[in-house]
Amino acid sequence: MGPLIAIIGRPNVGKSTLFNSLIGENLSLVADFPGLTRDRKYGSTNIQNSSYIFIDTAGISNIDDDFEKLILLETNKAIQEADGFLFLVDATSPLSALDEEINKILRKSGKYYLLCINKSDKKNSKLNLQDYYELGVEHSLPISAKNKNGLSELKNKIKKIFLSDYSPDLKKSKEVNKYNISILGKPNAGKSTFFNTVLKDNRVIVSNVPGTTVDSISENLIFKQESLLLTDTAGLRKKGKIKKDNEVYSSKKAISSIRSSDAIIYLIDGKELVTDQDLHLLSLIISSGKPLIIGINKSETLSNYEKSLLRRNLNKKLSFLSHIEVDFISALKGMGTSNILTKLLRTIKKSRKEFNLKHLNLLIKEAQKLNPPSMIGRFRPIIKFVSLSNSLPPTFIFHGNKLEGINKNYEKFLENFLRKKLKLQGIPIKFVFKTNDNPFKDKKNQLTKRQYAKRKRVRSH
Repeated sequence: MGPLIAIIGRPNVGKSTLFNSLIGENLSLVADFPGLTRDRKYGSTNIQNSSYIFIDTAGISNIDDDFEKLILLETNKAIQEADGFLFLVDATSPLSALDEEINKILRKSGKYYLLCINKSDKKNSKLNLQDYYELGVEHSLPISAKNKNGLSELKNKIKKIFLSDYSPDLKKSKEVNKYNISILGKPNAGKSTFFNTVLKDNRVIVSNVPGTTVDSISENLIFKQESLLLTDTAGLRKKGKIKKDNEVYSSKKAISSIRSSDAIIYLIDGKELVTDQDLHLLSLIISSGKPLIIGINKSETLSNYEKSLLRRNLNKKLSFLSHIEVDFISALKGMGTSNILTKLLRTIKKSRKEFNLKHLNLLIKEAQKLNPPSMIGRFRPIIKFVSLSNSLPPTFIFHGNKLEGINKNYEKFLENFLRKKLKLQGIPIKFVFKTNDNPFKDKKNQLTKRQYAKRKRVRSH
């Protein structure tokens, strides 16, 4: 997971549209959950073989009420959390005092940011462009997030300005014989106990007081002849609950550990139901594209009936994670800790395996024969072939005709089909659909003399 780039701006300037354009609306791992848009929406993508994660934030308003103050508080925390920003403005409206204030806030942060002048393709935008340039932002670019004008140039600038220290190269990652695994979860989920149990040593302090672990602690170990770097992270609270400076620091360190990790173990307290905060944290992990396994901790006290209720609650709230394995464990008793690590290592290795493209294309033909995409008017989308990008997580790039018409239901069918056929349980994958351009669409058909004569005879009748 590369740099975190927050999209900042006033309401209704097109932040969510730009967010969707950057990550690609047909990517299967876009984290988008109801109730979290106010706080954060995370999405990851690769730009020229480098990984980036974008944060869609709520619009900054100058309305003086309690709700808007909360939104401003959340956006300020996004500014603290992010490595850089895309400052989005609306070219169809004149430069406002609020735009100038946001520019001052971003400048004071000391971080790189790029001014994106959105809706610059509109007729009434040209009158306002010069005003926005006079903000004096070093890097500025006119774009249209909706029509994707200037998107390619924007990505080039992002690649140049925000250097990614993580390049998900599949071949390179195979050569490294050490797996970095981070343990994440809410405060008091049992992360430190799990850490100590696996190491067979009281390496970190364990307490019933939430927030005991502040910094991330890493240790090397050999597990079943594999070299691991295991990291215990501080519990991530919801952003609105982070008040102390050390908790802000803990949040940054935990997010940093996701970036550097090869895989994540996410622990949930078995004595509690799955909360919105769990969904919030899982959305961040999913966006990173890292292999994930969920452990329901403290399950030694649960009856079979309580486990079934918890499983039902999980299936309901984590339906978007149906491919992720969930294990009941007890870090305190050492139950299932070894098993969950074994499964995670197996998942990491599967995510790095190379696919046979010939076999993969045969599977796509089989899937379309079994269940062809729905008609779009008089035409049916056709996937002609699939290719793979050299990245982690595995990214399947589908090429064909009218693929922009493929809906989410068919995308889910393809995902389930490939997961079953290729045994990709627990492995994050991404889908990108590319419609082939017609090379003759701009060429006018030139009729021969004989065709002209025939047309004349037909018209005369």
